[in-house]
Amino acid sequence: MVKEQFRETNVAKKISHICFGMKSAEQMRQQAHIQVVTKNLYSQDTSHTPLQYGVLDHRMGTSEKDRPCETCGKNLADCLGHYGYLDLELPCFHVGYFKAIIGILQMICKTCSHILLSKEEKLQFLDYLRRPGLAYLQKRGLKKKISDKCRKKTTCVHCNAFNGPVKKCGLLKIIHEKYKTTKKVVDPMVSDFLQSFDITIEHNKEVESLLTRAQENLNPLVVLNLFRRIPNEDVPLLLMNPESGKPTDILTCLLVPPLCIRPSVVSDLKSGTNEDDLTMKLTEIIFLNDVIKKHRMSGAKTQMIMEDWDFLQLQCALYINSELSGIPLNMAPKKWTRGFMQRLKGKQGRFRGNLSGKRVDFSGRTVISPDPNLRIDEVAVPVHVAKILTYPEKVNKANIELMRKLVRNGPDVHPGANFIQQRHMQMKRSNTHFSILPFYSLLKNNPKMQIISSFTLPHVTVQDMADFLKEKKSLN
Repeated sequence: MVKEQFRETNVAKKISHICFGMKSAEQMRQQAHIQVVTKNLYSQDTSHTPLQYGVLDHRMGTSEKDRPCETCGKNLADCLGHYGYLDLELPCFHVGYFKAIIGILQMICKTCSHILLSKEEKLQFLDYLRRPGLAYLQKRGLKKKISDKCRKKTTCVHCNAFNGPVKKCGLLKIIHEKYKTTKKVVDPMVSDFLQSFDITIEHNKEVESLLTRAQENLNPLVVLNLFRRIPNEDVPLLLMNPESGKPTDILTCLLVPPLCIRPSVVSDLKSGTNEDDLTMKLTEIIFLNDVIKKHRMSGAKTQMIMEDWDFLQLQCALYINSELSGIPLNMAPKKWTRGFMQRLKGKQGRFRGNLSGKRVDFSGRTVISPDPNLRIDEVAVPVHVAKILTYPEKVNKANIELMRKLVRNGPDVHPGANFIQQRHMQMKRSNTHFSILPFYSLLKNNPKMQIISSFTLPHVTVQDMADFLKEKKSLN
């Protein structure tokens, strides 16, 4: 098949920009075809069929050659796959946006969700943000200025609530040191809080040393409610686009990817299948979801639910990035798995390993070095590479002599032809497979031929072929 040159069509619309962001839970549900709720993969009978509403439901595509997709009816080669979705029983932090979540919490009030700036400062920064053609580095510097100003504020202008520093504490945990005081002049609100423990200190002296480190635990549920209450006019000051939505860096819903990117491999050595890492991680998340749901319904201890919640957060984080550091020994996975980040990044990842790889037709790899004999727009190709790489050329009246010369040269002399292909035929033929006469008559009588290969005729010339035809004619 001839490679056609790409030509831009006269489209009515052109893409101006691409905006990257997180999908909201509602968008995930709209994109998905089914809700995944079953933790078991296969039915327990002898048929070994995938369970409906499970992680391997064939309505999300197919990973088998002999089984079509149940949604679109296409086979493995044609079906692109369909998404499913999984609702989390309790919200979890997104491990990729964890640093950004702490950054936003440092800039907003932890009581009313307004940004910690006065009206004059807000107007000043908004005026600067509205300037056209603002570069990325300028925006980054502006965000740092806003963040530094917000961190210095201890009292919210809007609700007069006291705000302290926000810090990371352990794995995927955030604390708000609301009553931490470093200044000599103590705020009245802090002094009222400390005085409320006077009676407790009389009975237990150890409490006094712990009061200065009083912390507020900002779990994903608290953070999600704070983010939802951020006013629309304050979103641009967080250097975010209000049209794309408010900060939604908290996971309440997970997309279940199609089966074609996490296929089940049938094992020859033992009966059954080997499942992909993503499939196994999704089953663990569904199992933890069920455990939390049962504990909440049965009225289990809060400590038990919190432990399950921490484990659910860890599994959601490992689903995205399996190379997390600082995991406690009692929660560490026994087997190393590959998350989404590991599939994308690195030399063997999708970008460097697949998309940027030169594993395509009509291309080769060679060393290119400067040469004073070449023009600035020229590249030298080694003769060995030039002999192997082919380019399709159609035979017509204008180039038939050149094509004959290329065929005479053959694959051993550059420039020469390697293969020949007739019009309306997909099969390429090499001249080693048939004799001189059919080939010469083919090229003489069929100028609409396409040469993309040559016959191996290093010692035969056109004169030899003409003599051969004369001799054959005289014999007849």
